[in-house]
Amino acid sequence: MDDTTSSTFLPWSELTGLLPGYRLDQEPVSTTNMSRVYLAVDTRLHHRKVAIKIMADYLASHAGYRKRFLREIQLMAGLEHPNIAYIITAASEEDRLLYFVMPRAEADLRTRLKAGPLDLSETAHTVGQIAAALDHAHDHGVLHRDVKPGNILFGAGGHVYLSDFGVAKTRSGEDLTAVGETIGTRRYTAMEVFNGETTAPEPRTAGLLTPATAVERAGDVYSLGAVLYHCLTGRRPFDELDDIAAEAAQRDGGAPRVTESRPDLPETLDTVVAKAMHLDPAARYHTCEALASDLNRAIGRSGVGPVPASRGTTVTALGASDDTPPTVASSGRTAVSAPRRIGMIATMVAAVVVAFTAGLFVPDRDADGASGAETPTDPASSESPAAPDESAPPPVTGDEQVERYPMEGECLMEAEDYTVVACDSPEADEYVFKIVTDPEDPNPSQPDHDDAAWLACGGEGFDYHYYWRDSAIAVGREWDPETDRIYYFICYRNL
Repeated sequence: MDDTTSSTFLPWSELTGLLPGYRLDQEPVSTTNMSRVYLAVDTRLHHRKVAIKIMADYLASHAGYRKRFLREIQLMAGLEHPNIAYIITAASEEDRLLYFVMPRAEADLRTRLKAGPLDLSETAHTVGQIAAALDHAHDHGVLHRDVKPGNILFGAGGHVYLSDFGVAKTRSGEDLTAVGETIGTRRYTAMEVFNGETTAPEPRTAGLLTPATAVERAGDVYSLGAVLYHCLTGRRPFDELDDIAAEAAQRDGGAPRVTESRPDLPETLDTVVAKAMHLDPAARYHTCEALASDLNRAIGRSGVGPVPASRGTTVTALGASDDTPPTVASSGRTAVSAPRRIGMIATMVAAVVVAFTAGLFVPDRDADGASGAETPTDPASSESPAAPDESAPPPVTGDEQVERYPMEGECLMEAEDYTVVACDSPEADEYVFKIVTDPEDPNPSQPDHDDAAWLACGGEGFDYHYYWRDSAIAVGREWDPETDRIYYFICYRNL
Protein backbone atom coordinates (compact mmCIF):
# COMPACT_ATOMS: atom_id res chain seq x y z
CA MET A 1 0.00 0.00 0.00
CA ASP A 2 1.25 3.50 -0.80
CA ASP A 3 1.54 5.39 2.47
CA THR A 4 3.28 8.43 1.08
CA THR A 5 1.89 11.85 1.94
CA SER A 6 2.07 15.22 0.22
CA SER A 7 4.62 16.36 2.81
CA THR A 8 6.99 13.57 1.71
CA PHE A 9 7.73 15.28 -1.60
CA LEU A 10 8.29 18.85 -2.68
CA PRO A 11 5.19 20.45 -4.22
CA TRP A 12 4.97 20.69 -7.99
CA SER A 13 5.34 24.47 -7.92
CA GLU A 14 8.67 24.22 -6.10
CA LEU A 15 9.92 21.43 -8.38
CA THR A 16 9.36 23.54 -11.49
CA GLY A 17 11.57 26.22 -9.96
CA LEU A 18 14.33 23.73 -9.13
CA LEU A 19 14.20 22.13 -12.58
CA PRO A 20 14.31 25.00 -15.07
CA GLY A 21 14.10 23.93 -18.66
CA TYR A 22 11.67 21.09 -17.94
CA ARG A 23 7.88 21.38 -18.11
CA LEU A 24 6.57 18.75 -15.70
CA ASP A 25 3.11 17.21 -15.74
CA GLN A 26 1.26 18.37 -12.65
CA GLU A 27 0.70 14.81 -11.39
CA PRO A 28 3.43 12.16 -11.11
CA VAL A 29 3.06 9.05 -13.22
CA SER A 30 4.22 6.91 -10.29
CA THR A 31 4.92 7.30 -6.58
CA THR A 32 6.64 5.10 -4.02
CA ASN A 33 7.88 5.74 -0.51
CA MET A 34 11.29 6.68 -1.92
CA SER A 35 10.67 8.49 -5.18
CA ARG A 36 8.30 9.93 -7.72
CA VAL A 37 8.47 9.92 -11.48
CA TYR A 38 7.11 12.82 -13.50
CA LEU A 39 6.64 12.88 -17.23
CA ALA A 40 8.06 16.10 -18.63
CA VAL A 41 9.17 17.96 -21.72
CA ASP A 42 12.68 19.30 -22.17
CA THR A 43 11.96 22.81 -23.43
CA ARG A 44 15.63 23.38 -24.29
CA LEU A 45 15.97 20.35 -26.56
CA HIS A 46 13.20 20.59 -29.13
CA HIS A 47 10.55 19.64 -26.55
CA ARG A 48 11.93 16.16 -26.16
CA LYS A 49 9.73 13.93 -24.01
CA VAL A 50 11.49 12.71 -20.89
CA ALA A 51 10.85 11.18 -17.48
CA ILE A 52 12.31 12.62 -14.27
CA LYS A 53 12.83 10.48 -11.19
CA ILE A 54 12.90 12.58 -8.01
CA MET A 55 13.87 11.34 -4.56
CA ALA A 56 11.54 11.98 -1.63
CA ASP A 57 12.52 15.21 0.06
CA TYR A 58 12.82 13.75 3.57
CA LEU A 59 15.13 11.00 2.28
CA ALA A 60 17.36 13.44 0.39
CA SER A 61 18.58 14.70 3.76
CA HIS A 62 19.32 11.16 5.01
CA ALA A 63 22.98 10.32 4.31
CA GLY A 64 22.41 6.62 3.62
CA TYR A 65 19.47 7.02 1.23
CA ARG A 66 21.13 9.98 -0.44
CA LYS A 67 24.21 7.89 -1.07
CA ARG A 68 22.08 5.09 -2.52
CA PHE A 69 20.30 7.40 -4.98
CA LEU A 70 23.59 8.93 -6.11
CA ARG A 71 25.03 5.44 -6.53
CA GLU A 72 22.06 4.53 -8.77
CA ILE A 73 22.92 7.54 -10.95
CA GLN A 74 26.56 6.46 -11.06
CA LEU A 75 25.76 2.87 -12.01
CA MET A 76 23.28 3.74 -14.76
CA ALA A 77 25.65 6.34 -16.17
CA GLY A 78 28.56 3.88 -16.17
CA LEU A 79 26.82 0.79 -17.56
CA GLU A 80 26.72 1.74 -21.20
CA HIS A 81 24.74 -0.92 -23.03
CA PRO A 82 22.00 -0.79 -25.69
CA ASN A 83 19.59 -2.63 -23.36
CA ILE A 84 20.21 -0.57 -20.21
CA ALA A 85 18.23 2.64 -19.82
CA TYR A 86 20.54 5.62 -19.80
CA ILE A 87 20.62 8.97 -17.99
CA ILE A 88 20.45 12.29 -19.86
CA THR A 89 21.35 14.47 -16.91
CA ALA A 90 21.25 14.24 -13.13
CA ALA A 91 21.73 16.08 -9.86
CA SER A 92 25.18 16.56 -8.42
CA GLU A 93 26.21 15.54 -4.93
CA GLU A 94 25.75 19.09 -3.63
CA ASP A 95 22.22 19.64 -4.95
CA ARG A 96 19.36 19.72 -2.50
CA LEU A 97 17.00 18.06 -4.99
CA LEU A 98 18.15 14.60 -6.04
CA TYR A 99 16.86 13.60 -9.46
CA PHE A 100 17.84 12.17 -12.81
CA VAL A 101 16.37 12.59 -16.27
CA MET A 102 15.81 9.70 -18.66
CA PRO A 103 14.19 9.37 -22.09
CA ARG A 104 10.57 8.31 -21.89
CA ALA A 105 9.47 4.80 -22.81
CA GLU A 106 6.43 3.76 -24.76
CA ALA A 107 5.38 1.15 -22.20
CA ASP A 108 6.65 -1.25 -19.55
CA LEU A 109 6.33 -5.02 -19.41
CA ARG A 110 4.04 -4.99 -16.38
CA THR A 111 1.46 -2.94 -18.29
CA ARG A 112 1.72 -5.15 -21.34
CA LEU A 113 1.21 -8.30 -19.29
CA LYS A 114 -2.08 -6.97 -17.93
CA ALA A 115 -3.50 -7.85 -21.35
CA GLY A 116 -2.30 -11.45 -21.02
CA PRO A 117 0.79 -13.49 -21.89
CA LEU A 118 3.18 -12.55 -24.66
CA ASP A 119 3.52 -14.83 -27.66
CA LEU A 120 6.59 -17.06 -27.76
CA SER A 121 8.55 -14.92 -30.20
CA GLU A 122 8.01 -11.71 -28.21
CA THR A 123 8.84 -13.55 -24.98
CA ALA A 124 12.14 -14.78 -26.41
CA HIS A 125 12.90 -11.31 -27.78
CA THR A 126 12.20 -9.61 -24.45
CA VAL A 127 14.03 -12.13 -22.26
CA GLY A 128 16.98 -12.21 -24.65
CA GLN A 129 17.52 -8.45 -24.54
CA ILE A 130 17.20 -8.26 -20.75
CA ALA A 131 19.59 -11.23 -20.47
CA ALA A 132 22.14 -9.27 -22.51
CA ALA A 133 21.70 -6.24 -20.25
CA LEU A 134 22.10 -8.30 -17.08
CA ASP A 135 25.16 -10.17 -18.30
CA HIS A 136 26.74 -6.84 -19.23
CA ALA A 137 26.07 -5.54 -15.73
CA HIS A 138 27.37 -8.77 -14.19
CA ASP A 139 30.50 -8.66 -16.33
CA HIS A 140 31.14 -5.25 -14.77
CA GLY A 141 30.52 -6.52 -11.24
CA VAL A 142 27.00 -5.06 -10.84
CA LEU A 143 24.05 -7.09 -9.49
CA HIS A 144 20.62 -5.59 -10.22
CA ARG A 145 18.63 -7.44 -7.51
CA ASP A 146 15.17 -6.22 -8.59
CA VAL A 147 14.45 -7.61 -12.05
CA LYS A 148 10.68 -7.60 -12.58
CA PRO A 149 8.18 -6.56 -15.28
CA GLY A 150 7.85 -3.03 -13.89
CA ASN A 151 11.55 -2.43 -14.45
CA ILE A 152 11.56 -3.66 -18.06
CA LEU A 153 10.76 -0.91 -20.54
CA PHE A 154 9.94 -0.81 -24.25
CA GLY A 155 11.20 1.83 -26.65
CA ALA A 156 10.70 2.35 -30.36
CA GLY A 157 10.49 -0.76 -32.50
CA GLY A 158 10.07 -3.06 -29.50
CA HIS A 159 13.58 -2.42 -28.21
CA VAL A 160 13.82 -3.52 -24.57
CA TYR A 161 15.58 -1.75 -21.70
CA LEU A 162 16.40 -2.68 -18.12
CA SER A 163 15.87 0.16 -15.66
CA ASP A 164 15.88 1.01 -11.94
CA PHE A 165 19.19 0.19 -10.30
CA GLY A 166 17.97 1.55 -6.97
CA VAL A 167 18.90 -1.54 -4.95
CA ALA A 168 21.73 -2.69 -7.20
CA LYS A 169 25.01 -3.71 -5.61
CA THR A 170 28.54 -3.74 -6.90
CA ARG A 171 30.44 -6.88 -5.93
CA SER A 172 33.40 -4.87 -4.73
CA GLY A 173 31.47 -2.01 -3.14
CA GLU A 174 29.39 -1.32 -0.08
CA ASP A 175 25.86 -2.74 0.16
CA LEU A 176 23.82 0.40 0.81
CA THR A 177 20.63 -1.41 1.80
CA ALA A 178 19.93 -1.28 5.53
CA VAL A 179 20.49 -4.31 7.76
CA GLY A 180 17.28 -6.33 7.92
CA GLU A 181 15.80 -4.56 4.88
CA THR A 182 14.17 -6.79 2.29
CA ILE A 183 15.60 -6.46 -1.20
CA GLY A 184 13.72 -6.76 -4.45
CA THR A 185 10.14 -7.87 -4.99
CA ARG A 186 8.44 -10.95 -3.59
CA ARG A 187 7.70 -13.66 -6.18
CA TYR A 188 10.39 -12.33 -8.53
CA THR A 189 13.37 -12.19 -6.18
CA ALA A 190 15.27 -15.25 -4.97
CA MET A 191 14.98 -15.82 -1.24
CA GLU A 192 18.71 -15.52 -0.62
CA VAL A 193 18.57 -12.02 -2.15
CA PHE A 194 15.21 -10.95 -0.75
CA ASN A 195 16.38 -11.49 2.82
CA GLY A 196 19.95 -10.35 2.29
CA GLU A 197 21.46 -13.82 2.61
CA THR A 198 23.76 -13.62 -0.42
CA THR A 199 27.24 -14.98 0.20
CA ALA A 200 30.00 -12.38 0.39
CA PRO A 201 31.96 -12.07 -2.86
CA GLU A 202 35.23 -13.86 -3.30
CA PRO A 203 38.33 -11.64 -3.00
CA ARG A 204 39.88 -10.53 -6.27
CA THR A 205 43.07 -8.88 -7.31
CA ALA A 206 43.03 -5.17 -6.48
CA GLY A 207 42.43 -2.92 -9.46
CA LEU A 208 41.12 -5.72 -11.69
CA LEU A 209 37.70 -5.35 -13.27
CA THR A 210 35.98 -8.23 -11.51
CA PRO A 211 32.93 -9.80 -13.14
CA ALA A 212 30.40 -11.38 -10.83
CA THR A 213 30.78 -15.09 -10.19
CA ALA A 214 28.10 -17.58 -11.20
CA VAL A 215 26.78 -17.75 -7.63
CA GLU A 216 26.58 -13.96 -7.41
CA ARG A 217 24.71 -13.79 -10.74
CA ALA A 218 22.25 -16.44 -9.58
CA GLY A 219 19.84 -14.01 -7.90
CA ASP A 220 19.26 -12.09 -11.14
CA VAL A 221 19.01 -15.38 -13.05
CA TYR A 222 16.19 -16.43 -10.70
CA SER A 223 14.38 -13.13 -11.27
CA LEU A 224 14.73 -13.43 -15.04
CA GLY A 225 13.23 -16.93 -14.78
CA ALA A 226 10.30 -15.48 -12.84
CA VAL A 227 9.82 -12.81 -15.49
CA LEU A 228 9.93 -15.54 -18.16
CA TYR A 229 7.18 -17.43 -16.34
CA HIS A 230 5.04 -14.28 -16.19
CA CYS A 231 5.57 -13.62 -19.91
CA LEU A 232 4.54 -17.16 -20.84
CA THR A 233 1.51 -17.46 -18.56
CA GLY A 234 0.34 -13.89 -18.02
CA ARG A 235 0.52 -14.51 -14.26
CA ARG A 236 3.10 -13.81 -11.58
CA PRO A 237 4.84 -16.86 -10.12
CA PHE A 238 2.75 -18.30 -7.27
CA ASP A 239 0.01 -15.81 -8.17
CA GLU A 240 -2.67 -18.06 -6.67
CA LEU A 241 -1.04 -17.81 -3.22
CA ASP A 242 -1.05 -14.97 -0.72
CA ASP A 243 2.26 -13.32 0.13
CA ILE A 244 3.05 -15.57 3.09
CA ALA A 245 2.22 -18.76 1.22
CA ALA A 246 4.15 -17.55 -1.85
CA GLU A 247 7.25 -16.94 0.24
CA ALA A 248 6.88 -20.38 1.80
CA ALA A 249 6.60 -21.93 -1.67
CA GLN A 250 9.77 -20.13 -2.75
CA ARG A 251 11.62 -21.32 0.36
CA ASP A 252 10.47 -24.89 -0.28
CA GLY A 253 12.12 -24.72 -3.67
CA GLY A 254 9.03 -25.21 -5.75
CA ALA A 255 9.12 -23.71 -9.24
CA PRO A 256 5.78 -23.01 -10.92
CA ARG A 257 5.05 -25.13 -13.99
CA VAL A 258 4.30 -23.17 -17.12
CA THR A 259 2.22 -25.98 -18.63
CA GLU A 260 -0.19 -26.03 -15.70
CA SER A 261 -1.45 -22.65 -16.87
CA ARG A 262 -0.57 -23.10 -20.54
CA PRO A 263 -0.90 -26.78 -21.52
CA ASP A 264 -0.53 -25.72 -25.15
CA LEU A 265 3.12 -24.84 -24.60
CA PRO A 266 6.02 -27.34 -24.79
CA GLU A 267 7.03 -29.03 -21.53
CA THR A 268 10.64 -28.07 -22.18
CA LEU A 269 9.68 -24.59 -20.96
CA ASP A 270 8.95 -26.09 -17.53
CA THR A 271 12.54 -27.33 -17.45
CA VAL A 272 13.95 -23.90 -18.34
CA VAL A 273 11.90 -22.12 -15.67
CA ALA A 274 12.67 -24.80 -13.06
CA LYS A 275 16.41 -24.48 -13.68
CA ALA A 276 16.33 -20.68 -13.55
CA MET A 277 14.27 -20.65 -10.34
CA HIS A 278 16.03 -23.51 -8.59
CA LEU A 279 16.30 -23.14 -4.81
CA ASP A 280 20.05 -23.76 -4.93
CA PRO A 281 21.83 -20.81 -6.57
CA ALA A 282 24.62 -23.08 -7.79
CA ALA A 283 22.08 -25.21 -9.70
CA ARG A 284 20.70 -22.30 -11.73
CA TYR A 285 21.99 -21.10 -15.07
CA HIS A 286 25.40 -19.54 -14.66
CA THR A 287 24.64 -16.64 -16.98
CA CYS A 288 21.43 -14.99 -18.14
CA GLU A 289 22.36 -15.57 -21.77
CA ALA A 290 22.49 -19.30 -21.02
CA LEU A 291 18.87 -19.09 -19.86
CA ALA A 292 17.91 -17.13 -22.99
CA SER A 293 19.67 -19.68 -25.18
CA ASP A 294 17.82 -22.62 -23.64
CA LEU A 295 14.56 -20.71 -23.98
CA ASN A 296 15.15 -20.28 -27.69
CA ARG A 297 16.00 -23.94 -28.10
CA ALA A 298 12.89 -24.92 -26.12
CA ILE A 299 10.63 -23.05 -28.53
CA GLY A 300 12.60 -24.05 -31.63
CA ARG A 301 13.95 -20.57 -32.32
CA SER A 302 17.42 -20.26 -33.82
CA GLY A 303 19.82 -17.53 -34.76
CA VAL A 304 19.70 -15.89 -31.34
CA GLY A 305 23.33 -14.85 -31.04
CA PRO A 306 26.21 -16.08 -28.91
CA VAL A 307 25.59 -18.29 -25.91
CA PRO A 308 28.05 -18.18 -23.01
CA ALA A 309 28.92 -21.66 -21.80
CA SER A 310 28.87 -22.38 -18.09
CA ARG A 311 29.52 -25.06 -15.51
CA GLY A 312 27.85 -28.31 -16.47
CA THR A 313 28.14 -27.88 -20.22
CA THR A 314 31.43 -26.22 -20.94
CA VAL A 315 33.47 -29.40 -20.96
CA THR A 316 31.17 -30.95 -23.54
CA ALA A 317 30.71 -27.74 -25.51
CA LEU A 318 34.44 -27.16 -25.82
CA GLY A 319 35.68 -30.73 -25.81
CA ALA A 320 37.21 -31.34 -29.20
CA SER A 321 37.25 -34.77 -30.76
CA ASP A 322 40.87 -34.56 -31.85
CA ASP A 323 44.19 -33.60 -30.29
CA THR A 324 44.67 -30.33 -32.14
CA PRO A 325 45.41 -27.68 -29.52
CA PRO A 326 43.22 -24.60 -29.42
CA THR A 327 44.63 -21.46 -30.96
CA VAL A 328 45.65 -18.63 -28.66
CA ALA A 329 45.35 -14.95 -29.53
CA SER A 330 46.35 -11.90 -27.58
CA SER A 331 43.65 -9.32 -28.05
CA GLY A 332 42.35 -6.13 -26.58
CA ARG A 333 41.29 -2.72 -27.69
CA THR A 334 44.33 -2.38 -29.91
CA ALA A 335 43.89 -5.78 -31.54
CA VAL A 336 40.83 -4.70 -33.51
CA SER A 337 41.58 -2.55 -36.52
CA ALA A 338 40.62 1.04 -35.79
CA PRO A 339 38.47 1.60 -38.91
CA ARG A 340 36.50 -1.56 -38.22
CA ARG A 341 36.06 -0.77 -34.53
CA ILE A 342 34.89 2.78 -35.29
CA GLY A 343 32.44 1.45 -37.83
CA MET A 344 31.00 -1.00 -35.32
CA ILE A 345 30.67 1.73 -32.70
CA ALA A 346 28.96 4.05 -35.17
CA THR A 347 26.46 1.33 -36.00
CA MET A 348 25.73 0.74 -32.31
CA VAL A 349 25.30 4.48 -31.64
CA ALA A 350 22.94 4.84 -34.58
CA ALA A 351 20.87 1.93 -33.32
CA VAL A 352 20.64 3.46 -29.87
CA VAL A 353 19.60 6.86 -31.24
CA VAL A 354 16.86 5.32 -33.35
CA ALA A 355 15.65 3.13 -30.51
CA PHE A 356 15.42 6.05 -28.09
CA THR A 357 13.44 8.31 -30.43
CA ALA A 358 10.29 7.45 -28.50
CA GLY A 359 12.19 7.60 -25.19
CA LEU A 360 11.90 5.80 -21.88
CA PHE A 361 9.73 6.38 -18.87
CA VAL A 362 10.43 4.83 -15.48
CA PRO A 363 7.33 3.20 -14.01
CA ASP A 364 6.66 2.88 -10.33
CA ARG A 365 8.05 0.13 -8.08
CA ASP A 366 5.20 -2.32 -7.75
CA ALA A 367 4.61 -4.28 -4.54
CA ASP A 368 4.16 -7.12 -6.13
CA GLY A 369 24.87 -24.69 -14.40
CA ALA A 370 24.27 -25.46 -17.63
CA SER A 371 23.83 -23.18 -20.57
CA GLY A 372 22.67 -25.83 -22.98
CA ALA A 373 25.44 -24.63 -25.28
CA GLU A 374 25.75 -26.61 -28.46
CA THR A 375 28.61 -29.00 -29.04
CA PRO A 376 30.81 -28.22 -32.06
CA THR A 377 30.44 -30.75 -34.85
CA ASP A 378 32.71 -31.90 -37.63
CA PRO A 379 32.77 -29.16 -40.31
CA ALA A 380 31.95 -31.70 -42.95
CA SER A 381 28.70 -32.59 -41.19
CA SER A 382 25.53 -30.60 -41.85
CA GLU A 383 23.74 -32.03 -38.84
CA SER A 384 22.93 -29.89 -35.80
CA PRO A 385 25.35 -30.17 -32.86
CA ALA A 386 24.52 -32.84 -30.34
CA ALA A 387 22.97 -31.93 -26.99
CA PRO A 388 25.56 -31.31 -24.27
CA ASP A 389 26.33 -33.64 -21.44
CA GLU A 390 24.87 -32.30 -18.19
CA SER A 391 27.76 -33.60 -16.06
CA ALA A 392 29.93 -30.97 -14.37
CA PRO A 393 33.50 -31.28 -13.15
CA PRO A 394 34.08 -30.43 -9.49
CA PRO A 395 35.45 -26.97 -8.68
CA VAL A 396 39.22 -26.64 -8.35
CA THR A 397 40.32 -25.59 -4.87
CA GLY A 398 43.47 -25.24 -2.79
CA ASP A 399 46.66 -26.24 -4.56
CA GLU A 400 44.95 -28.44 -7.15
CA GLN A 401 46.03 -28.19 -10.80
CA VAL A 402 43.62 -29.84 -13.23
CA GLU A 403 44.25 -30.17 -16.96
CA ARG A 404 40.88 -29.60 -18.64
CA TYR A 405 38.91 -26.89 -20.41
CA PRO A 406 38.05 -24.01 -18.07
CA MET A 407 34.61 -22.72 -17.17
CA GLU A 408 33.41 -19.18 -16.65
CA GLY A 409 34.68 -17.75 -13.38
CA GLU A 410 37.65 -20.12 -13.20
CA CYS A 411 41.35 -19.32 -13.41
CA LEU A 412 44.17 -20.80 -15.47
CA MET A 413 47.89 -20.99 -14.84
CA GLU A 414 50.34 -19.98 -17.51
CA ALA A 415 50.98 -23.27 -19.29
CA GLU A 416 51.02 -24.84 -22.73
CA ASP A 417 47.81 -26.74 -22.05
CA TYR A 418 44.70 -25.57 -20.19
CA THR A 419 45.48 -26.04 -16.50
CA VAL A 420 42.74 -24.89 -14.13
CA VAL A 421 43.78 -23.67 -10.68
CA ALA A 422 41.99 -21.93 -7.82
CA CYS A 423 41.74 -18.16 -8.40
CA ASP A 424 43.39 -17.48 -5.04
CA SER A 425 46.32 -19.72 -5.96
CA PRO A 426 49.69 -18.00 -6.55
CA GLU A 427 49.81 -19.98 -9.81
CA ALA A 428 46.67 -18.28 -11.17
CA ASP A 429 47.58 -16.17 -14.18
CA GLU A 430 44.39 -15.84 -16.23
CA TYR A 431 40.78 -15.19 -15.15
CA VAL A 432 38.17 -16.63 -17.57
CA PHE A 433 35.33 -14.13 -17.50
CA LYS A 434 33.33 -15.30 -20.50
CA ILE A 435 32.95 -18.29 -22.82
CA VAL A 436 30.98 -17.90 -26.04
CA THR A 437 30.07 -20.82 -28.27
CA ASP A 438 28.95 -20.45 -31.91
CA PRO A 439 29.71 -16.71 -31.80
CA GLU A 440 28.62 -14.18 -34.36
CA ASP A 441 31.36 -13.43 -36.90
CA PRO A 442 30.99 -9.90 -38.30
CA ASN A 443 34.14 -10.22 -40.42
CA PRO A 444 34.73 -13.77 -41.72
CA SER A 445 37.71 -12.59 -43.77
CA GLN A 446 39.82 -12.51 -40.59
CA PRO A 447 41.42 -15.90 -39.87
CA ASP A 448 42.39 -14.67 -36.39
CA HIS A 449 38.79 -13.52 -35.70
CA ASP A 450 39.76 -10.21 -34.10
CA ASP A 451 36.41 -8.50 -34.76
CA ALA A 452 34.41 -11.54 -33.70
CA ALA A 453 36.39 -11.72 -30.46
CA TRP A 454 35.88 -8.00 -29.89
CA LEU A 455 32.13 -8.52 -30.22
CA ALA A 456 32.06 -11.67 -28.08
CA CYS A 457 34.42 -10.68 -25.30
CA GLY A 458 33.27 -7.19 -24.57
CA GLY A 459 34.79 -4.66 -26.93
CA GLU A 460 35.81 -1.27 -25.60
CA GLY A 461 36.42 -0.51 -21.96
CA PHE A 462 39.05 -2.99 -20.83
CA ASP A 463 41.90 -5.13 -22.07
CA TYR A 464 41.18 -8.77 -22.68
CA HIS A 465 42.69 -11.82 -24.34
CA TYR A 466 41.09 -14.85 -25.90
CA TYR A 467 41.56 -18.42 -26.99
CA TRP A 468 39.55 -19.80 -29.86
CA ARG A 469 38.83 -22.89 -31.89
CA ASP A 470 37.29 -23.04 -35.35
CA SER A 471 36.39 -25.67 -37.92
CA ALA A 472 39.60 -25.07 -39.92
CA ILE A 473 41.92 -25.60 -36.95
CA ALA A 474 39.96 -28.72 -36.01
CA VAL A 475 41.10 -30.44 -39.22
CA GLY A 476 44.46 -28.67 -39.65
CA ARG A 477 43.82 -26.51 -42.72
CA GLU A 478 43.58 -22.84 -43.61
CA TRP A 479 40.50 -20.83 -42.70
CA ASP A 480 37.88 -20.55 -45.47
CA PRO A 481 35.61 -17.54 -44.83
CA GLU A 482 32.92 -19.01 -47.08
CA THR A 483 32.46 -22.35 -45.33
CA ASP A 484 34.21 -22.36 -41.95
CA ARG A 485 32.80 -21.22 -38.63
CA ILE A 486 34.08 -20.38 -35.16
CA TYR A 487 33.35 -22.96 -32.47
CA TYR A 488 34.09 -20.88 -29.39
CA PHE A 489 35.96 -18.06 -27.70
CA ILE A 490 37.40 -18.31 -24.19
CA CYS A 491 37.73 -14.70 -23.02
CA TYR A 492 40.14 -13.97 -20.18
CA ARG A 493 42.06 -11.26 -18.40
CA ASN A 494 45.55 -11.52 -16.97
CA LEU A 495 45.69 -11.40 -13.20
